[in-house]
Amino acid sequence: MLLSFKKPIEGTYLDITHAKDDVFSQKLLGPGFVVKPINPQIVSPIYGKIKMIYPTHHAIAISNDEVDILIHVGLNETLRNPSYFKLHVSLHDEVKQGDLLLELLIKDLELKEQDLSTPVVFVQKKDFKILETNHDILTLDIKD
Repeated sequence: MLLSFKKPIEGTYLDITHAKDDVFSQKLLGPGFVVKPINPQIVSPIYGKIKMIYPTHHAIAISNDEVDILIHVGLNETLRNPSYFKLHVSLHDEVKQGDLLLELLIKDLELKEQDLSTPVVFVQKKDFKILETNHDILTLDIKD
């Protein structure tokens, strides 16, 4: 399945196996990326519907007919506080690629002692391959 995927966060993208959390690094939820963010804004990588917003606002899932994508901000418990996030969407909202989903309200991402590594996971898929890169849009071949 081919997917046009907008990078949801500005930063350094690594394979999910680099995540410092076994659930993500062992691909228990699926393949994906772990991002070291340099910008507090997170946008929708696909056209779809908001399927889940975790009560602490640190995790959000977007779905369409082809894929479910989970974006999980940070890998430590300290960030599990909704006051660190500003939501720009609600559950069941339809979003376009590039729509603002949420913002991290931590002023200086570099100086905070938080692990802001953000896994972006293609839930329950086997693997993916990047076919083309065009600035912040990737064409992905995702395997079921």
